[in-house]
Amino acid sequence: MRQMKTLAIVAAAAAGTVTAAQAATLVTFGYNNLEGSYNAVNANAGTFTARAVDQGIGGLQTDGSAARLVPGAGVAKFAAGFKSLATFADFAISLSFTRLNATTGVGAGSFTSTDHLGNTISGNISGVWSLQPTIGIAFNGTLSGVVITPNATFTGTDGSSTNWNTNLPAPMPYTGALTQLVFNSTNMFNSSFQNIATQVSGQIVPSAGSLALFGLGGLVAARRRRA
Repeated sequence: MRQMKTLAIVAAAAAGTVTAAQAATLVTFGYNNLEGSYNAVNANAGTFTARAVDQGIGGLQTDGSAARLVPGAGVAKFAAGFKSLATFADFAISLSFTRLNATTGVGAGSFTSTDHLGNTISGNISGVWSLQPTIGIAFNGTLSGVVITPNATFTGTDGSSTNWNTNLPAPMPYTGALTQLVFNSTNMFNSSFQNIATQVSGQIVPSAGSLALFGLGGLVAARRRRA
């Protein structure tokens, strides 16, 4: 089997981005063994992408899940190789890279998680790339403008899924956090690459504005009950 570098995207709470009041996570998502690639436009810029694939035995076979953590909790599961099934299920992420210096850069982009029925979780990403001696390339960023198909059931491809209602107890759009790590990399996107095993996970929380509206709604409801 060929030796592959490994790239991982995992959730992280960025300081100053998610306040203590926003700490209650609404939804999490995570995917393993995506196919990651980088297209270098020049020595200082390019685009990183990762997508769900099923390359068969010996290749990358993406699996993942998306979970609702608030009341009405459930987990939509996508078993290894789900991309080859006759469903809408998919995951894709795209991030730009613009070099600032030899070890840092900035990036922005978007992601979309699609379930068995075509319902989606999507949003924007922005953050900073850095070259770290102990882990390789890292991207620390935040999610914004996250929207989820309303009035739907987010449905997995795996029979053990406990699918969940997409109407969450806070209004859209949401925010969140995302961190990307790449291992066994000693250069800062100096050239294009492809077929890098990639892991992604993220946390979605109420945005500051939606949280305020949600809190106001709770106060109104409480006053009505007292009346």
